[in-house]
Amino acid sequence: GKHLNGSFPVKASMSAGSAVIGGVLIGTAAQGMEEGEERPLMTELLKQMRKLCVPVDSSPSIWKMMFDIQNVLIYEVEAFESRLVEMGFMDEKNSSDNGFGDDPRDDIPPKQLSSPMGLNVLVDENVLSPIHTNATASFAATPTPPTFNAENKTNSIRSPLSELAHSLLQSYMEKQRSSILNNGRSILLSTDYHNSVQVGTPVPDPAELGSLESIDEDPLLAFDLHQCSVSTTAQQILQLCRSTLDKATDNEAAEMLDDLRPMLYRASRELLDLFRAIIPTMYASEVASIPRMAAILHNDCVYLAHEVSLLGVEYKEKFRSLVPSSARELVPGKESGNELNKIQLLSDICTFVDMVPAFRDLATKTMGYMIELQKSQLYELVKPRLENFVPALSSNESVTEWDDAETALRAALYHLKHLSQSWSQVLSREVYHLSMGNLVDTVFTMFLGPVLKASEITDPASRFVHSLYLDAGRGAANLFFLGPMSTDSTSVLPMPEEKSSTVSKYAVMFNKMQAVGRFMVMRLDDIQRALGEGVFQSVTARELAHLISACFDESEKRSSLLNALASK
Repeated sequence: GKHLNGSFPVKASMSAGSAVIGGVLIGTAAQGMEEGEERPLMTELLKQMRKLCVPVDSSPSIWKMMFDIQNVLIYEVEAFESRLVEMGFMDEKNSSDNGFGDDPRDDIPPKQLSSPMGLNVLVDENVLSPIHTNATASFAATPTPPTFNAENKTNSIRSPLSELAHSLLQSYMEKQRSSILNNGRSILLSTDYHNSVQVGTPVPDPAELGSLESIDEDPLLAFDLHQCSVSTTAQQILQLCRSTLDKATDNEAAEMLDDLRPMLYRASRELLDLFRAIIPTMYASEVASIPRMAAILHNDCVYLAHEVSLLGVEYKEKFRSLVPSSARELVPGKESGNELNKIQLLSDICTFVDMVPAFRDLATKTMGYMIELQKSQLYELVKPRLENFVPALSSNESVTEWDDAETALRAALYHLKHLSQSWSQVLSREVYHLSMGNLVDTVFTMFLGPVLKASEITDPASRFVHSLYLDAGRGAANLFFLGPMSTDSTSVLPMPEEKSSTVSKYAVMFNKMQAVGRFMVMRLDDIQRALGEGVFQSVTARELAHLISACFDESEKRSSLLNALASK
């Protein structure tokens, strides 16, 4: 009837009621509550057939069974549809023209038209049932099903059921792909993204180019992943991607299911696309506001970019090893080598390197945005407190503006120290140093600006600036020392040479800050001598001349020094 092949009026179904048989709800629930819903029983049959007849597992033992399962299913569906034809519920026509025959109830009086699957079917013999009186009889023992091929496939398809039976292999492979992507989606949505694990290898800072130490460096260190922390989510996604590719390179896969390998390769790539689509969106607010979360996403992208750059090479060779050496020269398209050529082509196109720029771009944008956010926060902490610092440098005694400058430095170093605690155990050593150097330069620039602009700097102000810059240098050096940090960022202990060299390598303004700080306690003779020693290499001649004019009164020595600087 129409429950199988067409729509059924809602009013008739409502009057018929519904029943539960074997745990399956039939009647109004089976056909739906909307007017004109098409083929509710056929839809349910297809749904259950996909659920129960298409295997979920993926293993060589299942792959071996798939052709047998398909042949049995085709045979059983053929028998079922032949029975429906005998009962008058289905035509012999192909399903492409929707030939489901005429409704045998068209000649029945309206009074007897009730929901064929309603409760009345079970209790009233006068109600027309779509099931033949002999339908409950057991079918004869099913003989060994014949093998169906492409030649008789078209003639065998009568309904969506037989269409699904004939395309069981394709349905199985698509179900495998959906299962893999669902597993990946579950990992991305349910795994706590805050959990992290260390990956990579400890890589020392590279030696200076041209030095003796650089000769002994291993050139392959450039290809190592620097030790950092990544989320367990990224690690699990990569493991799922690898396990999918391992199945694709299984020796038995192509022998049984020819199209399984390309589908698995496709699914492995889509897992990585899922990561880029879900994680930045799902944790957008946290990544944009929490430094550690931004660092984790940055590391995940760097980690995945590093792994996928090698993944294609690794599995390309595995795919290639499955092709017999005698068949590797076959030309694609020849019938004699079609199956082998599919593997050959897959080995040729197997690559993930096209995903590397996307991951690197996401890593750069994530960390770049966070660094800009930290710069703006440092600007809010420091800049308002230095608004009146320039005129305060002409004072001969301590003023409020000097205290504000010290407060601003302490606030900036405190902010950077807490940022260092979030990043030092997460980011790789190189990225951590580059990030902190960028932020330290921001702070140094804000403190250097007023001093280099001042038209008059008194001796007390010079000593104050010297002390202030010295504290800034020590505090910055502590940020670059990845070990037990000093509890006092403005400690009076001398700065170790290794710290100073590390800071100057990553913070461009550090040497300039140190040079200007030393200048503040020098006499003109000391400045003349320091010029010859290269102490002021990071300070321009114009800036040094302006400092001399601001700090020293007019004299013959000052004029001589200014003339010497003007000639450079």
